[in-house]
This record gives sequence, structure tokens and C-alpha cells, in this order.
Amino acid sequence: MKNAITPKQIAVLLFVFLTGSSIINIPAPLILLSGNEAWICLLAAAGLGMLLLIPLVGLARRFPGMDFVEYGSKLLTRPVAVALGLLLLMLQIHTVAGIVTDISMFLKSSMMRNTFFGYFTILTSLAVALTARVGVGRFAGMFGLLMISVMLFVVFNISLASPGVHPNFLLPILDEGVKPVLHGIYFIYGFPYGELALFCMLLPYVRFGDKDRIGAKMTLAVALNAASLLAVTLATVLVFGPIAGERKYSMFEVARTVYVTEIFERLEALMGYSMIVASFMKATIVLFTAHLTLNSVLKLPRDNRQLLFPLAFFTALISLAAGFRGEAYWNFIVSGIHPLWVLTCGTVPLLVAYAVSLARRRAA
Repeated sequence: MKNAITPKQIAVLLFVFLTGSSIINIPAPLILLSGNEAWICLLAAAGLGMLLLIPLVGLARRFPGMDFVEYGSKLLTRPVAVALGLLLLMLQIHTVAGIVTDISMFLKSSMMRNTFFGYFTILTSLAVALTARVGVGRFAGMFGLLMISVMLFVVFNISLASPGVHPNFLLPILDEGVKPVLHGIYFIYGFPYGELALFCMLLPYVRFGDKDRIGAKMTLAVALNAASLLAVTLATVLVFGPIAGERKYSMFEVARTVYVTEIFERLEALMGYSMIVASFMKATIVLFTAHLTLNSVLKLPRDNRQLLFPLAFFTALISLAAGFRGEAYWNFIVSGIHPLWVLTCGTVPLLVAYAVSLARRRAA
């Protein structure tokens, strides 16, 4: 198969996808919602993400080489599969637009405040579309190397910030009951763990074998992502304490606190690079899956690239519209609406297809 990838590469892509923009964006809103219990929410949501791998990988193994719309047509009839595929496409378009909006807002608010927001949106969307156009077989290897550099900078930043931590900031625990914890789980499941349902469009590219252990490798990717998010969330809480939830782009702010004589300071530039590159990689993966979904709904060849740039242009328009509405509106969309979209348009269709698959297997 053209652009075929190995189980190890799909696991790397999953880690990149889950870690992507979340490693910079997750800590602040999660802490704002759940306070000191943010780490509990993170571990619970990661567990739910691992459970979601069961239907995801199970369907891919039963229908090798087929994407969600294709095996959904066999399980649920073509009209129902197309309807669910359109829901999935809406989620993908919304996610790409959201990531591009976030990159643009970050650059404008933290680095280049006098530059028009739209310039960042247009250039980022173009870069994402050009990268997605080369195909998953090519950008999968490149993203692994880029993610190594991102994680090195994150670890470096946390290590240098460690002298400024205050362990007492983790207390008290559950002083407001379980409601903040449930709210935090809802948020972080929607961003990023529920989003891994989008990999139902990428798994057809994987070369399955008898001993590929793809489920174990993807579970390891989720576990490593959870460890990474746990580290940055705890670092944010331990450095900023009660005001941690107010620090948007929290690891960028943590980097600003680092000062080791005159050798290591102003490290926020490294975190800025990490945020932009990681978010760019996730946007590329999601745009690629969105194009696959659109092709499958329209019964076009999987490797057809004609609709990729129009799709990227459409997401750029949505991003521009969101940017003009302001940062407060966008924060509401990310923390309140996006998790519901993920649950409705990503998780539920996948679980429906898996339930029908199990029922038919038992009936047979």
C-alpha cells in the first residue's frame, strides 16, 4: 500500500497527536477547573483513552485496510456511515481550525503583538496543508524527530524550574468534593484523549501482522503522553500555586521564571518553539485525517489530494472568524464545547460501530 506505515510509526504519531498542543495548553484550564486535583483528572482521562483503544484497534483488525466510513457501511449501511462520517469530518475541521487559532493567538499575544492575527492564520494553514499533502508515510518519520526536540526542551525547562517548586501547593486535596474532578475529567477527555478516535482514519495505512502488538504500542504511547502531561501539570501547580490556573500557556510562563546566573534565562523562546512545532504537527495529522474522511464520504480514491487545499482554506476561514470573536470566546469553546463535540462526533460513532460489530460476531 502506498504511504503504508508500521505499528511503531502509528504509535509515534499517536504520541505526537496526543501531546501536540496539549502539553502547552492543557495545564492552565485543567487546573482552573479542578484545582489541586488536576493530576487525578489527568490519570482518569488517560485511562479512558486507553479503553477507547479497544474498539479502535479491534475494528481496524477486523476490517484491515478499511477506514471508519468503509467498515461503517458494512456494519451500519452506507447512509448511516456517511452521516457518522460527516460528524467525524465536522470534528476534524473544528479541531484543525482550533489548533491554528491557538497558534495564531499565542504568537500574537506572547511574541509579536503588533502583527495582524490573520497573517499567522494564513501562513500556518498553508504550512499544515503542504505538509499533509506529502502523505503520512513521509511526515510520520519527520514528526518523530521533531517531537524528540520538543520533549527535550520541556524536560530541560522543568529541570531548571525545579528549584522554584513548592510541594505544599499540592494541598489540600478534594477540599471541594468530586465535582471539580468530574469537570476536569470531562475537559481533558475531550482534549486530547477522546480525540484519538480520529485514528480510525489512519489505521488503514498500518501494515498489520500476526505479532505486531499494535495495541500494546499504542497503549504505551498514551501512557507516555499521560506521564508528560502529568509532569507539566505538576510543574505548573508547584511553581505558581493558587494562581496556576490563571497562567495561560503555562509552560511558557514557567520558562519565564527560570534564571540560573546569566547562563540560563529567557528560556521561553524554547517553549515557544515547542508549542508552535508540536501544535503544527497535530494540526497536520488532523487535516490529513479530515481529507481522508472527505474522500471516503465522496467515494474518492484515498490518495486523492485535490480537496486538501480547499479544506485547509475552509479551516483557515473558521480560524479567522474565531480569532475575531476574541480570546474569551475561544477559551469557552475549548473548555466547554470542544469536549462535547469530541464525545458526540468522535467517541459515540466509534462505539456504535464497535457494538454492532460485536453483536454481529456473536450472532454469527
